[in-house]
Amino acid sequence: MGVLPGESQTAIALVRSRKEGRPILRHCSVHSVTDGSASNALVSLTRDRALTRAPVSGVVLTEDYQLVQVEAPEVQPAEMRAAVRWRLRDALNFDIEDAVFDVFEIPDPPRRTHNRMMFAVAARNAAVQRVSASIAPYVRGFDVIDIPEMCQRNLSALLPQDKKGVALLTLTDAFAQLVLTREGVLYLTRRIEIARAYDASGFSDLPSAGLDVGSLALELQRSLDYYESHYDQTPVNQLVIAPGDDRAARLAESLRKETSLQISLFDVAELFEIAPGISPELDWQCLMALGAALRSDRAKA
Repeated sequence: MGVLPGESQTAIALVRSRKEGRPILRHCSVHSVTDGSASNALVSLTRDRALTRAPVSGVVLTEDYQLVQVEAPEVQPAEMRAAVRWRLRDALNFDIEDAVFDVFEIPDPPRRTHNRMMFAVAARNAAVQRVSASIAPYVRGFDVIDIPEMCQRNLSALLPQDKKGVALLTLTDAFAQLVLTREGVLYLTRRIEIARAYDASGFSDLPSAGLDVGSLALELQRSLDYYESHYDQTPVNQLVIAPGDDRAARLAESLRKETSLQISLFDVAELFEIAPGISPELDWQCLMALGAALRSDRAKA
């Protein structure tokens, strides 16, 4: 199970993995916090005896953490978090005393000329406590708090294009989150700030609605070029845009005119076997909850 708690809404996704075949999507919806339906949904979903101890991953909101690429300190593994905490003391936009830290590695380039790099995550302690308070009282298997980039990595790793390398671009109203994976390994992640891609009607032409497609195409190409040159990998020419809605389709059409990328839309029905009676919601919140539900590494964050 993956859960992304918000102030007024909570997204919940439930996935059953299988050794062969597509994972089964059993639930993917947004529930209101104010009327208690979010907590009721958590209790109801885990009432099934088979799900009593199902692993549950929570997700922090994008405004509640920072992800920074840093040089890996030359220290023992047990001292890594403390060393990274010291290095990030001037990089955070919130009080370092109010931060919870974790680190994860990224692949080394084949011709490394500098110190090994890694990602460091600093989350507001209050946000971590809020996620825990929203989930722990209602489920038994809660053991991980994740960040959206890693949730998106899990989604990208499901794509058939991931075998040779794929870029997954996930849209919100305020930004586009890019991850680049190959064989399930996260090589690059980048958040690209964008203007609103459509007006309230949802039918505006993309360029006239404030989205600079040319600038977005340039940012995408720079990221792909960095991956190719820094990691000495074959070029990635596959871009998948999520969610696969009308906005994504319009953006895909515009990007095809600006780039030579092979662009497709994220299709949940191709990646998952959808349980009967399920009509999954696929906005940003639900996609992140879905990615959290796909987590296979249960090491505590």
